[in-house]
Amino acid sequence: MEITPVEILRKKGLKVTPQRLAVLSLLSKGGHYSGEQIFEELKKNEPSISLSTVYNALEVLEKSGIINSFEANGITWYEMRRQPHVNVICEENNEIIDVDISLEEIIDQLKKKGINVINLSVVAYAECSKLESK
Repeated sequence: MEITPVEILRKKGLKVTPQRLAVLSLLSKGGHYSGEQIFEELKKNEPSISLSTVYNALEVLEKSGIINSFEANGITWYEMRRQPHVNVICEENNEIIDVDISLEEIIDQLKKKGINVINLSVVAYAECSKLESK
């Protein structure tokens, strides 16, 4: 049974607000969204929502470890928190593909240097036409 957005917020001790629920519900569908894309999507059902409200919700969700963000091509992208993976930016169309690759070696090397990794974001830029389809 999948955990609901309400349960996710409560588990983290966060106040359940309509705005946080809306952002979390959208990101729960998968994919990568910029703050502006999230705003435009949520505005369809809630015309009174503001861009600053969306960014405030994103900040709270990220600080609590529920979502991740990474920067690529000057844009901050948001996604549901998952195990460390590589976000591949396809140069031809700017599509973002998640590639599950073990990043344990990187994490282990950082630990050896006394660095406690909380979150790891790896972004690769690629010619996706040369990627194997899976």
